[in-house]
Amino acid sequence: MKKVLFVSAIVSGLSSNAFAEAPAKEAAKPAAPAVVEPAKVVPSEVMVEIEGTIVKLVAKKKEIYVKDAAGKKHEFYFTDKTTVTSAGAPVEFSALKEGASVRVSAEKHGKRLTPVSVEIR
Repeated sequence: MKKVLFVSAIVSGLSSNAFAEAPAKEAAKPAAPAVVEPAKVVPSEVMVEIEGTIVKLVAKKKEIYVKDAAGKKHEFYFTDKTTVTSAGAPVEFSALKEGASVRVSAEKHGKRLTPVSVEIR
C-alpha cells in the first residue's frame, strides 16, 4: 500500500508539473526599425591638373618636381598606375627630362600628389 501511495504521489506531482501553466512569455514586440545613417562622404582624393616645367627628376624613386606658371613647385610621386604620354602615345618614365613642359593630372591625398597621367607637351 505504501508503494501505491508513493507512486501515486510521484505521478500526481509529475502531472501537476506537466500541466502547470507555463510562465507567460512577453508578447513579441516588433523590432524597432534599424536606424541607418547615410554614409559620410569624405573626399579622400581630389583631382588636380597642373601645367609646368619639370625642374627636378628623381628616376630611382620615380618622382618629378614641376614648377607651374605662378612659380610654385609641385612634387609628384609615381605609382605603377601612372601613365606617361607624348604626342598621344604611351611612353616610359625615362622619356621625362628636366626642362620638359608637362601637364599632370593628379589625385591629391592631403598634401601628397599622386599623378594619374603625365602628358609631355
